[in-house]
Amino acid sequence: MKRLTVRDLRPDGHSLLPDILGEAKVRHGGIYVFKPGETAHPEARHVHDVDEVFLFVQGSGIIPIDGVDHPIQAGDVVIVAAGEDHHTRSSVEDPLVAAWYVVDRAVLAE
Repeated sequence: MKRLTVRDLRPDGHSLLPDILGEAKVRHGGIYVFKPGETAHPEARHVHDVDEVFLFVQGSGIIPIDGVDHPIQAGDVVIVAAGEDHHTRSSVEDPLVAAWYVVDRAVLAE
C-alpha cells in the first residue's frame, strides 16, 4: 500500500501518478458512493492481480489492507498493490465517496 494526499499528486498532463505508476494503463474504474457503515467486498479475501488506486473525495472510514486498518478521509489517495487483501469500510457518521480505478502494467505493449 502507498498512501498520499491529493496535494502529493504530480500529474504530467498524461497520467495522474506518473512517478508511481509509470506508463501503466487504466483497465477500468468508477465512482462509488458508500452507505453509512458499508464495507466494500465483504468476502473474506479480496485481491487483484493489478494495482488499484482510490481517490477519496468525501467522507471518512477505514481501509484494511492485509489485516491492518488504515484510517482514510476525503483527500487521501491510496494505492493498493497487486496481491494485497483490501476492503474499504465507510464511517456511519460521514459516509465515503471514492473514485477508483485499476491499472495494468501488462497492457503497455498495446
